[in-house]
Amino acid sequence: MAEPQEEPERRDEGRGLRSPHLWVTSTYFAEGFPYALVNNIAELLFQALGASLQAIGLTAIFHLPWNLKFLWAPALDRYETKRRFMIGCEIVVLALVLLLAALGQATTLAMLAFVFILLAIVSATHDIAIDAFYLEALDEKGQSKYVGYRAAAYRGSVLLASGPILIVIGELGWRIGWLLCALVVAAFLVYHWRFLPRVERLQPPLRLWFTPRRVTAIGIAAAILVAIVLVERLWPWWSTFRAWWNARIGGIPFFGQLSLEGWIGLVLLTVVVAALAMLGRLRNWLARHDSPYARAFLHLLDRPLMGRALAFIVLFRSGESFLMKMRMPFLRQECGMDIETYGLINGTLGWSATLLATLVGGWLIARHGLRRWLWPFLLAQNIPNLLYAWAASQPDPGALGPVVLGSVVIGEDVGAGLGTAVFMVYLMRCVDPRHKATHMAVLTAIMSIGFTLAGVASGFLADLLGFSSYFVLTFVATVPSMLLVPFVPYLDRPQDRPAGSTPGRA
Repeated sequence: MAEPQEEPERRDEGRGLRSPHLWVTSTYFAEGFPYALVNNIAELLFQALGASLQAIGLTAIFHLPWNLKFLWAPALDRYETKRRFMIGCEIVVLALVLLLAALGQATTLAMLAFVFILLAIVSATHDIAIDAFYLEALDEKGQSKYVGYRAAAYRGSVLLASGPILIVIGELGWRIGWLLCALVVAAFLVYHWRFLPRVERLQPPLRLWFTPRRVTAIGIAAAILVAIVLVERLWPWWSTFRAWWNARIGGIPFFGQLSLEGWIGLVLLTVVVAALAMLGRLRNWLARHDSPYARAFLHLLDRPLMGRALAFIVLFRSGESFLMKMRMPFLRQECGMDIETYGLINGTLGWSATLLATLVGGWLIARHGLRRWLWPFLLAQNIPNLLYAWAASQPDPGALGPVVLGSVVIGEDVGAGLGTAVFMVYLMRCVDPRHKATHMAVLTAIMSIGFTLAGVASGFLADLLGFSSYFVLTFVATVPSMLLVPFVPYLDRPQDRPAGSTPGRA
């Protein structure tokens, strides 16, 4: 017997606790919070367990599910509803955060990596559902109207995780900090379960996706991960192998100049770059496979001037990606800033500045259009990198004091908030309404490629160049995106373009 259909509500008609003002804020807060746990808190925990600077950079590997999420995004278009996927993912996120609380610091890096990989996969799926639900539940006017709430909530959740949560961790320990994170996840889970609008009709059940071949592949992958963790628990193979490497390889010219983690980072970076170089063959492969996913992907690639748009999307946040991975190690190691001070600066003043910047940015875009504010917001995002370079160039960066260093952090938070506001609007301009989940997943995955590449290379480059030169490099990494601005398509809404015209340039 077919499952009963969920009766959709009218778009953008919610009131009270079902108002878009609330659920847009809550969903994007819920999207950003697990992301921050994987991509911000994980590196701090690894640092607390004694990981090297290059090993901390390798935590960028946890970001790979966000790069690859387009592979399973079509399942969210074909099965169940986005609302059900969203709530299901939040239940799993809550369970994994509670597992981290149970583990605390009394565990190995391999076990932590296993949990963070699972959390990353679920969180990336959660992102797909939220982005598609936003496009489904709001009309085009509403999508622009609430972009400020969306960007502010996302950025605010990241700052909560890297602000007040860090203060709690510094004062009360990791276990209490993880329990507080679980409480946050439980709060938005309960709200979404009770009040999130039902705007879609129920699709076929998800169990139809689990073919024998897919179940076998998932089982093999899970067995490999579990085996790695169990071996690490029974025998500290990583420590033994690292000691062997330092003893046998460390004295060899050239090879010994890098630590084991540095070589792993270089190998992974080479593999990812090689994989990206082969993406040109992806279109031919998709053209030979008649499936909903292939058609949706080809439709995106075949849109006019999409090559320029994809290049701009990859490069837009490259400088910020380099900066974010080494910002906390710089402030803690070179400036002597403790966890509580960093959390106070980044999670209170920084959060307030970001909230104001994103709300104002969203309002200005809605009022004057994306074209007018692209350059100002792009510069606001990129120039703060030079402030970090200036701070790192001082003889004693720690002597600058919390006021000056806090101003640098807050300036970067303001610029990142404005950049997020304009960028999310641009991504929505590139999406075709017929393939909301797939196109948004592909574009956000492409966006995050730069973050993964920058993260894997960041520890190696910071160790090689020193923080001052490294932060200059982060600004140089922003130049390609600015050079592309005059050639960027899809800056205007479709109804604002002259009839028969191609997507406009900046």
